[in-house]
Amino acid sequence: MSSASPRSSTSDFTVEEQVITVLADIYRGEVIAVSATVSGDIAARLAKALYAPEIVLMAGGSMAGFDCAPTPKVLNDEWVTSPTAARGSDWTEAFDFISAGKYAITMGPVQVDRTGSCNISVLGDWRRPKVAMIGSRGIPDDMVRLAEMTFHVRRHTPRALVEKVDFRCGLGFGPERDRLGLTLGVPRMLVTDLGVFDFDRTGAGMSVRSLHPGVTFDDAQQATGFALLPPDGTVPTTRPPSAEELHWIRERLDPLGVRRLDSPKPPPGLLAELAERERELLS
Repeated sequence: MSSASPRSSTSDFTVEEQVITVLADIYRGEVIAVSATVSGDIAARLAKALYAPEIVLMAGGSMAGFDCAPTPKVLNDEWVTSPTAARGSDWTEAFDFISAGKYAITMGPVQVDRTGSCNISVLGDWRRPKVAMIGSRGIPDDMVRLAEMTFHVRRHTPRALVEKVDFRCGLGFGPERDRLGLTLGVPRMLVTDLGVFDFDRTGAGMSVRSLHPGVTFDDAQQATGFALLPPDGTVPTTRPPSAEELHWIRERLDPLGVRRLDSPKPPPGLLAELAERERELLS
């Protein structure tokens, strides 16, 4: 571990590293940390390594990494997480934990609207979609069982942040949520490459919690497909990663740089590069 103070920081960091440190804050308490994005996955490992040793990491496509150590992120996680895992798991048990409200989840929606509704199912009309994606998956279960959900959109654009989602997989704030008496599964926050955002609980819209260094409110507004709620005074700047956090991300948790998959503009040939470096690491 670095001997640097957790409060010391550096201006030399990437937007992916900024996002990881923001997302790490959601993983606290006796929860099972899971994520649909690379940054969220690394964030859970960072939280367990530095702030929240009590959380349970679930890593690896085969779910072989139940309660594993904060191991380095690779493309085939089960090969690295299995040796440190307390045991295996399966989808039946996963949904049991969701029913008990024990998951802390970072989702990666394709669309999020001004109320906090999210979409990972289709783009366009449901009957004749332009693009069919993975479907609502476990989001309906999460909405009625988990206290809150966190969104990570790697590229903040008007196509991702829309006035109204094409298909609601998860319900945001507003009259319909109130009519249904839905008190769980609330959109906790949205993290993008531009900043951190909140949703008004009456459904009035989305506001800026903080903007990443160098980003202005006008930048965020131009990249959003609806009017942001006006800021109440000066918009805070997102806390930069500390030197200790950067050390753990770069040297311990993601030495291969898998986090670059979440870059707004991933470099060409990145997957092939990561696969080759992973073969060298595991050989």
